[in-house]
Amino acid sequence: MDLENINYKELIHNKLKKCEFCGEELVPIGLDYLYANMTPDCIEYQRCTCNKAQEYWRKKDNQEYEEQKRKRFRDTINRIYKENYVGKKFQNLNFENFFLDQNNQYTVKVARDYIEKNKVNMQANGLIITGESGVGKTHLAAAIANKLIEAEKIVLMGRLTTLLDMIKETFRDNTKSENELIELYSNVDMIVIDDLGTERISGWALEKLYTIIQNRCENGLPIIITTRFNKDGLIERFGYSNDKDLVDATISKLYQMCYGITLKSMKKELV
Repeated sequence: MDLENINYKELIHNKLKKCEFCGEELVPIGLDYLYANMTPDCIEYQRCTCNKAQEYWRKKDNQEYEEQKRKRFRDTINRIYKENYVGKKFQNLNFENFFLDQNNQYTVKVARDYIEKNKVNMQANGLIITGESGVGKTHLAAAIANKLIEAEKIVLMGRLTTLLDMIKETFRDNTKSENELIELYSNVDMIVIDDLGTERISGWALEKLYTIIQNRCENGLPIIITTRFNKDGLIERFGYSNDKDLVDATISKLYQMCYGITLKSMKKELV
């Protein structure tokens, strides 16, 4: 066939596609389109170089990249975690079965407002939920996590040791990688670390925690912490790692990223 004499405009539905912004005719990509009986929607065209078209494609490419990234994170979570992103013992904790009294009404209102602000776009600021044992810190954090999951957000919740044990598993299981998990923890919509400070933390664990916190800060993504300790108490608990500078940097970064809310003693124990 004499390609030079082919009128490909007639072969491809008698006309080329035009840029919707500037009207420039767009050329189809690939010679295969000249011979296939294809509908116009199936034909791929070169992108126009006008400013509005470039801006359109930049946004579209970014959207597709984000969608693929979220799919990769969900696939990673489904491969690594046996249960949902939030463990079974947390999945039934919600605002409806949270024990509400005059001591915690305001804190619960703040938590509900926080959810509303994050339903569409995640905010950079997280929460540090403090209070004595048994006042409902875990319950409130899980209620927030479950509401965000209902809003199609990707959420991970667990104790620090649970999250870091997954990273340790990468040393024994070559189907996972430490970098893959660090990327996951650094980029999911929300990560909830329950009862921080309860376990003694090693230098290795502190280093990983700081990396995740710093990455999330740079990515403009929040973190929720529940703890029975105040700032000084956490610094003291983390002192077992024998790296005072890194302890100070980790706790200071957390308090820079998060609002503090406190649950007061209630009439009945929840968790």
